[in-house]
Amino acid sequence: ESAQAPASPTSEPASTAASASSAQPSSENIAPVLESGSTAIVVQDGTTARYIVGERLAARLSILSEAIGETSDVTGTIIFNENGSVLSKASVLTVGVDGLTSDESREDGFLKRSSIQTSRFPDATFSINGTEGLDWPLPSEGSVSFTLLGNMTIRDVSKPVTLDAEAQFTGDSITATASTIITFDQFEMSKPSLAFILSVEGEIRLELDIQALVRKAS
Repeated sequence: ESAQAPASPTSEPASTAASASSAQPSSENIAPVLESGSTAIVVQDGTTARYIVGERLAARLSILSEAIGETSDVTGTIIFNENGSVLSKASVLTVGVDGLTSDESREDGFLKRSSIQTSRFPDATFSINGTEGLDWPLPSEGSVSFTLLGNMTIRDVSKPVTLDAEAQFTGDSITATASTIITFDQFEMSKPSLAFILSVEGEIRLELDIQALVRKAS
């Protein structure tokens, strides 16, 4: 892969954005209203979020298995001003965690009921306040490795998190992956505790498979 030359981290308050609410895409992933000179990356249908957690099951004592849950309920927008700085208050990725499903419904139920409490907190968010390694202007072709900087909120707990991303730019289309490692303790979440689970690892790998479009102010 041919990465672009790293750029300096970018971050700027969203006061120059029209408004945080107008910057959010609708459920139909409509491009936000942009101020002159600004550019948005708008998440599209076909985007998937998942978690991966190591665990040992009673039926397979000596084998470390992986619990994998996924949802396609992912929306979001990253907005840059004319200088390439992220408009932080208007740049948010949202995952509907109530839609997470794996191949084990009992574990899904525990996570939603106890760990994440989706009846009260149906969404997890990643508020983006900057990037590292992403050139400006955004490339129109090629592969780029970069980092998204921000704050992740699960339930009512927010922590600084970085996502390592790989993106393929083709004209106005972006296909990307992003991932990070968090822990149950970090976000004050209880590990699944069920009769068929002997132990659960402390780390959680979070992954995003992203389809997005680049939209520029007219």
